[in-house]
Amino acid sequence: MAAPGGGMEAAEEAEGLVLGRLEEEALKRRERLKALRQRTLQNKESGEPDSKIPREDEEEEPVKHREIKLRNYDPEDEELKKRKLPPAKPASVEDTVKEQLEAAKPEPIIDEVDLANLAPRKPDW
Repeated sequence: MAAPGGGMEAAEEAEGLVLGRLEEEALKRRERLKALRQRTLQNKESGEPDSKIPREDEEEEPVKHREIKLRNYDPEDEELKKRKLPPAKPASVEDTVKEQLEAAKPEPIIDEVDLANLAPRKPDW
């Protein structure tokens, strides 16, 4: 029996949508494979390896090089000597050490002792 809200029909529609999407993906995959086969056949005929021929669907992006920072290397080339960074100076740690030493000093807990707080309580309190 079908559900009173038409549950079977909704399930069939959802299943149809899933199958439709899967079929579309399969067609796209077939087209990509055909293009790949054609490209490999053309490469074999021309005699060039795959890496030499640019792919049609890819755009060539300019390669960005990072700036070289020469810290530990002493270059011999004049052009590279211009890029060499000056030697780093270690940071002063005296202030940090002073702060840590002052923070480590114990503060006095109680200067005066109140005898009323130290006396034992009466047994009938």
